[in-house]
Amino acid sequence: MQPSVTPPSVFGYFDFREFLKVRQKWLKTQKPFFTLEYVAQKLDLKSKGHVSLILSGAKTVPEAKIERLAECFYLEEREREFFVNLVHYNQEPTYRQKKMYLDRMVALMRISNKKLVPAQYRICEKWFYPIVLEILRLHDFNEDWAALGKLVRPAITAVEAKEAVQVLHGIDLIRKNPKGFWEPTETLLTFGEGWRSVAARNFQSQTIEMAQQALVEIAVEDRDISTLTLSMGKDTFHKIQQSIQLLRKEILAMVQADQQADCVYQMNISLFPVSNPVDAP
Repeated sequence: MQPSVTPPSVFGYFDFREFLKVRQKWLKTQKPFFTLEYVAQKLDLKSKGHVSLILSGAKTVPEAKIERLAECFYLEEREREFFVNLVHYNQEPTYRQKKMYLDRMVALMRISNKKLVPAQYRICEKWFYPIVLEILRLHDFNEDWAALGKLVRPAITAVEAKEAVQVLHGIDLIRKNPKGFWEPTETLLTFGEGWRSVAARNFQSQTIEMAQQALVEIAVEDRDISTLTLSMGKDTFHKIQQSIQLLRKEILAMVQADQQADCVYQMNISLFPVSNPVDAP
């Protein structure tokens, strides 16, 4: 098989190490001198072993060498910008910083090719996208954007309702049925670790704000908001986690069996520490 003449695009990666491995193999087919030894020399590293440790995740890329690494792998201006943000995204330990770099990466993806932006990221961008998706399970809608927007609580504009439908259609979560109405597809989005969890956390953050709003704006009989402040050990914490996981499954089963659904609800479940552990005497 002849090696591809098209270089691997950095825009398709969320792990800079995976990209570098693929790119190095491709570059070596074009430039036989492009070995790990060559990369080490270009970056003023001690040996190819240091490069191997970076590619395996055992070592990080020093800040001063990120731009040089992009240059070494023959990345052009916009690719280089994406790569620099990608390295920072992979190496940053905090969610806030990871989210900032991920947003920059997605912005560059949009410039390169909107189709590169993953569905999981897009549906989590705005709080009302998943709500519109669920509303379309309950009602027949064609192009009455204002009516659709009024069903969302708090209401969104006709422009926002149309935007939500366009986004959902663009990521294959809805389609038009033979009658001309929008309906959800069977496409299933999965959220695991890595960039997907960062995207999901953005949506969770928005829904927590919505819960604060609901506390003052929605009548008591139409909501259920309760809180508990508890002290417990790690074993009990893990048992409660398991109970919450079971509860979520039971609730999903109840909802799936509901033949009379007429409203979309948001349910948030939180359990987190509000003190530091007390050392045993």
